[in-house]
Amino acid sequence: MIREWAEELAKPSEHNNGVPACPFALPAIEAGEVKTVASNDLWTDALAEIASFSENEYKVVMIFDSDYSGSYEDLEQECMMLNNFFAVAGKDLWLLAYRQDQAIVFIQQCSELEKAAAKLDKLGYYDNYDSVSYHAHIDGRQYRSTEHAR
Repeated sequence: MIREWAEELAKPSEHNNGVPACPFALPAIEAGEVKTVASNDLWTDALAEIASFSENEYKVVMIFDSDYSGSYEDLEQECMMLNNFFAVAGKDLWLLAYRQDQAIVFIQQCSELEKAAAKLDKLGYYDNYDSVSYHAHIDGRQYRSTEHAR
């Protein structure tokens, strides 16, 4: 299922000026750099993975929870609260939220996400983003990661 999803994300996207929605997913999966966790208690498992993240060999940890009852907005807000904590605590971590049939939380290094975003920006990936979305997803992350790193 995850590989099929990554293959779908690897297809060029008109919204992103012909750049795939996520050109990094499939290569990371093929290289064995993605860990998946099936969860019945999303935040307990997420906190355990966060605590051991620097000790593992994965670039991304994906936690899937089909029992999560909140909305995407709830999940996003919960991730952002932890991201703010990471920034204040000086932890190089960032959580991303995804919600369809299941809730998915992605855990990765903020610095690696910033490098990937810079590559995508050069390709015009964000050109069609409205200013509010761009600020929330790109400028906001950059501000939090640099402001609290001081």
